[in-house]
Amino acid sequence: MPDFIEVIQQTIQNAVEAMKLTDKATGTVESASPLKVKVDTTMQSIPEAGLILTDTVKERTVNVQGGSGSVAVREGLKPGDRVLMLRVQNGNQYIILSKIT
Repeated sequence: MPDFIEVIQQTIQNAVEAMKLTDKATGTVESASPLKVKVDTTMQSIPEAGLILTDTVKERTVNVQGGSGSVAVREGLKPGDRVLMLRVQNGNQYIILSKIT
């Protein structure tokens, strides 16, 4: 009976590992428009459709009070930027968490 339980436990563990629920990854921005990021570990490029951006990596501008124009508060992603990502949905999507300096 203990062997049967061990087989079930191993089967469940293998199934969870195969799902690759989430994992940390790093990448490099190849282009900003359209956004494309190359994952360092697999050297594959992720197109914009497979990327989710957090506010910390989105460009943010504010209008100048009492004047005309706007000021960039935070730059968006640009080619060459290194980013920290979280892989989700079996590696079909990546959430870009932040830039890496």
